[in-house]
Amino acid sequence: MTITVGFLVFPGIQLLDLAGPYEIFSALSDGDIHLFWKTREPVACSAGMRFYPTTTLGEGPLVDVLCIPGGVGINPLLCDEEVRGWVQRQGSAAQFVTSVCTGALLLGAAGLLAGRRATTHWRYHDLLAEFGAIPVKERVVRDGNLITGGGVTAGIDFGLVLVAALRGQAAAEEIQLALEYAPEPPFQAGRPEDAPKDILEVVRRRTEALRAERERMMGAWRKIPPSLCDKSQRHDLRTPLVRELRQDDDPAYRSLWRDALQQHAQYFRTAAGDDVPAGIPTRGAEDSFTLGAFEKNALVGIISLERDRGVKLRHKALLFRMFVAPDVAGRGVGKSLLLEVLSRAQGIDDLRYIHLTVLERNQRARALYRSLGFVDFALEPEAVRMDADYVGEVQMMQFLRR
Repeated sequence: MTITVGFLVFPGIQLLDLAGPYEIFSALSDGDIHLFWKTREPVACSAGMRFYPTTTLGEGPLVDVLCIPGGVGINPLLCDEEVRGWVQRQGSAAQFVTSVCTGALLLGAAGLLAGRRATTHWRYHDLLAEFGAIPVKERVVRDGNLITGGGVTAGIDFGLVLVAALRGQAAAEEIQLALEYAPEPPFQAGRPEDAPKDILEVVRRRTEALRAERERMMGAWRKIPPSLCDKSQRHDLRTPLVRELRQDDDPAYRSLWRDALQQHAQYFRTAAGDDVPAGIPTRGAEDSFTLGAFEKNALVGIISLERDRGVKLRHKALLFRMFVAPDVAGRGVGKSLLLEVLSRAQGIDDLRYIHLTVLERNQRARALYRSLGFVDFALEPEAVRMDADYVGEVQMMQFLRR
C-alpha cells in the first residue's frame, strides 16, 4: 500500500530539517511525497536554496504521514490561521503526525501536542509546555501516532524511527546502511550538556533575537480567541457543534444512518437489509449516549457509546455506529465526536475502558482512532463477507483509567 507523505515547506525553512527525512522517505519504494505550501511559487530556505512546492494547502490530498520541519520561518506560522487550519485538518486524518526541530511549535499552535510527550530543538524545548505538551529531552520521542524529532540532525534519526513504524526495523536498517548513517562526530559539543560553557554561551547569545521573536509570536498566539484556536483540545478551526441527540433528532439520525449503510456499505459490518433498529440506539440505556455533530443545523456525524449491562462487565463500554458524511470529511468532525465521547466517558464511574471494531481495510478510521489513544488488540480474519470477498475486522480499545 502506498504511503502518502506530506511536508510543509515555507519561507525560512531549515534545509536539513527537510533534507534528511525527505532522503529517507524517498528511499521507500511505495512512498508518495508531496511538498505543500500556499502557492506553487518557489520558497527559499534559511540557507538560500529554493524549494518548489508540488501542491497547495487547498489542493493537495490528505496524507498518511504529516511532517512539519522547523526553521526561522516557523515563527509567523504560529498565528497563521490558514496554515494552522491545514495542519489540524491533515492531523485529524493522518496515520502519523510528525515534526522535526521547531516544527513541533507549529503542531503545538495547531493544538496537536496537548497532553502528549514531545521534543524539539534544545534552545526552544521549554516552550513546548506552553502548548500543553509534556517536554521530553530525547532525540526522538514517540507518543502514539505523534513522533517528534529534536534539532536539525535529529531529523535523520526521526526518519528512520518512522520508517521502522511504517515498514519494520529491517526496512529502516536497509535505508540506514544505504545512507551509511553511522555518525561519529569529531567534537562532543552537539548537546548543551556536553558543550564547553563558553561555546554554549556564544550559541545562546547568537539565538537570543530569534528566541525573543519566537516568544513574541507565541504571546500573540495566546491572545487568539478560543473559537479560532482552542489550546486545550485538538480539533479543526471549524469545529462543529457536538451534542447528545434528542428524540426530535430521530428522523435526521435515521436518514444519515440509512445513507451510511446504503451508500458506504464497504465500511460497516452491518448491511442495509439487516433487521436492526434504525433509530437512535442508546435511548434509555444507563450510562450510554449517542452524539451528533451539526454544521449549519444539519446532522453530519454520529457516534454511540453503550455501557455493558452485565454485572461483571460494567467496566466496559462499546463504541459503535460512527459515521461522518463524506462531504464534510477532513474538517475534524470525526475527531470532535471522539473527543467528546472520551470526555464524557471519563466522567462515568467505574468505567475502565472502551472497545470497538473496525474493518481492517478502513485505514482512515483506524488512523483516527489511533491518534486518540486506541490500540489494536486482536484481528479476526475474514470476519465480514463483502459480496464475493472477505474482510478482516480489527478490535481496538483504550483504557480510561487503571
